[in-house]
Amino acid sequence: MDMNGIKAILFDSGRTLNVPRTGHWFITPNFFQIIGNTQISYTDEKLNKAMEKACEHINKTLLVESEEHEFFMFKEFYEIVLKEINYPHINNEIIELLAKDNVYNDEKFLFFDDVECSLIRLKKKYLLGVVSDTWPSLERVFINKKLKQYFSTFIMSSIYGSYKAEKTLFKIAIEELGIKPQEAIFVDDSESNLDAAKEFAMAPILIDRYNIRDLKSKYPIIRSLNELT
Repeated sequence: MDMNGIKAILFDSGRTLNVPRTGHWFITPNFFQIIGNTQISYTDEKLNKAMEKACEHINKTLLVESEEHEFFMFKEFYEIVLKEINYPHINNEIIELLAKDNVYNDEKFLFFDDVECSLIRLKKKYLLGVVSDTWPSLERVFINKKLKQYFSTFIMSSIYGSYKAEKTLFKIAIEELGIKPQEAIFVDDSESNLDAAKEFAMAPILIDRYNIRDLKSKYPIIRSLNELT
């Protein structure tokens, strides 16, 4: 991989550096323990549809500047979910427990095994950053996992009320690093986000964390961050 002239590497977060511990972004570590063994009967399909509806609602809220705001947003999210699966006796206590487990539980994410060791090596050669479509609590998790220290810029979409596809977040990150877009690589698991990075003049790299057979892309593909070191 040609790294000539590259001064910085920017990373997406979800499915690039970390994944949800449960395999689902909104089924938190204690989700099923919190909702308990009630008389409720629902299918996985019904739960997924409920979460899709709740997602449609919260996605209308672009600007989320604090964990407190994120907490209130997820209270709305889980209230919708519980109503959609016909959960009996919905009350503020259970809604708050679900929202708290989403926002304030550092164990909601698993980081890939190659992340910290690769960041340590890459930090010696490049400026590093995160640009992610996400909410404020992500930064606290990185801090508490002692990973935030490797990044010179850490851009979360909801703080700015924008998405990667709009390229504003890339501009902010590049300005914070004090470099030109052509001097940066952007690593993401989504081709559409990489399209935006390319339009912004950064070098796009697709990361495949699931070893998808016969995966094809118009961009270089890596399976591990070790391939960047």
